[in-house]
Amino acid sequence: MSLMEGVQHLKIPLKDIKLATNNFGDDNFIAQGGFGKVYLGQITLSGQSITVAIKRLDRRLGQGDREFLMEIQMLSRYKHKNLISLIGFCDEGGESILVYEHAKHGSLDRYLSYSNLSWIQRLQISLGAAHGFNYLHNDVGLQHRVLHRDIKSSNILLNENWEAKISDFGLSKIGPSNVEFTFLVTNACGTFGYVDPQYVRTGILTKESDVYSFGVVLFEILCGRLALIDRYQDERRFLSSLAQVCCEDNRLDEIIDPNLMNQMKVCSLKLFSMAAYQCLRDNRSERPTMGWIVEKLEKALELQASSKGFIRVGTWGRSGNPPNQWSFELEKDHKLVKITIDHGNVIYSLMFTSEFRGVFYNSEKYGGWAGGETVSEVIFEGDEEIIGINGTIGSRDGFTIISSLSFQTNKRTHGPFGRVTKVVFSIPWDKGGLVGFYGVAGYYIDSFGIYVKPNEEIIRVGTWGKTGTGSPQNIWYLQLETHQHLKMITIDHGDLIYSLIFTTQYRGVTHTYEKAGGWNGGETVSEQRIH
Repeated sequence: MSLMEGVQHLKIPLKDIKLATNNFGDDNFIAQGGFGKVYLGQITLSGQSITVAIKRLDRRLGQGDREFLMEIQMLSRYKHKNLISLIGFCDEGGESILVYEHAKHGSLDRYLSYSNLSWIQRLQISLGAAHGFNYLHNDVGLQHRVLHRDIKSSNILLNENWEAKISDFGLSKIGPSNVEFTFLVTNACGTFGYVDPQYVRTGILTKESDVYSFGVVLFEILCGRLALIDRYQDERRFLSSLAQVCCEDNRLDEIIDPNLMNQMKVCSLKLFSMAAYQCLRDNRSERPTMGWIVEKLEKALELQASSKGFIRVGTWGRSGNPPNQWSFELEKDHKLVKITIDHGNVIYSLMFTSEFRGVFYNSEKYGGWAGGETVSEVIFEGDEEIIGINGTIGSRDGFTIISSLSFQTNKRTHGPFGRVTKVVFSIPWDKGGLVGFYGVAGYYIDSFGIYVKPNEEIIRVGTWGKTGTGSPQNIWYLQLETHQHLKMITIDHGDLIYSLIFTTQYRGVTHTYEKAGGWNGGETVSEQRIH
């Protein structure tokens, strides 16, 4: 067999495999897949001991020599940092065994609902996988491309640095790439919930079939759940159709983990979800290429990472769906020079102008579906900076909206603009620089918040409530020590907040701080645990 003759240098004796796995002992077993069981082992190659994952073919599961040989062919020929590396193989004693680099964290599907897998990490994993699939589609050679055919979260492995590694090429097909549309007529295969409906209907496999499956994976990463959940017998069963409907109805926030939503910048979420949605288009010609997906995910990551170190303060007003959310951030070395406010009895719209090296840049207008009576411009002098914002909240057509805004600088106060009401909010800060603004907008500015980038390790934002200094015994504060985590807040309350108690944890040891307030007792004591 010519293939096997070309890869004999990768062959590993069965006795070495058995030694590495304690003769396929239960203590070495780490996973089970469609190919068979996977074992952890230590193998010595070129005098160096390395940790490997050893996959043992079980023909009773449906795969066989074809998949075994295809895996060897793919991974011995194609090398990329986002493809799992084949260390070797064994085909003696009736065994068909593949030996890979060990991906310490296992497969992505195990971490979809893992709250500690941050949005930044999810973006990086998505981008790494996209790079790997783009390589298979476009960079493996001049005359051909690889169609994976079984893209799913369980086939994306994660190494010790949480970097994506594509695995399982047993079902892959090689097709020509020197034509506009690569397609192969083949019996449809893949995994239920991920496979392209057009591929199932027609039996025609194209690179866009891989794109569809990857779109499902992107929504898994975004929503923190698997593509198919058997226990659901309603529209939640299949993530692909659920995500499409939620995107089209502007309800995507309903199926995203709230913990992730709190981490996401609006612009990053919009770009990521748009890319995932485009992948699921029923018409294959409307689906993007893997190269396009890479570009969008790179931008989504860049937009998210650009706010590293920002403090998000707010939001005042009402919450809203992603299409109505707005966000403006100053680019590096840009200075805010003007705010344009369309107002009357409410704030209708905002627009921001920045300057960099003598060139002025206008943001898009946020809000303003309805027009106000007055347009005001706040123009800042060269050394003038905003150090605080005051506003009030009103209502219009049954919705909570921002009714007035004023901007306090190191020189003066601009405003108020709009109509001042009794429901007041205030955002002062002692140190740090204003980075941008965000909120929800439609006919009016429905909500408002700011991005602040601290210049010091700690930044004080507030205070809300009584602002008098009082005597020292009336002043309380909590400052987390290095590596401590806030675990619980105990609240004594009734018609108002009577007292607060904070509990922190470090290396399994908890510490409860002195009660703040509580000279009078409330009717109810509630505990808010933080995971």
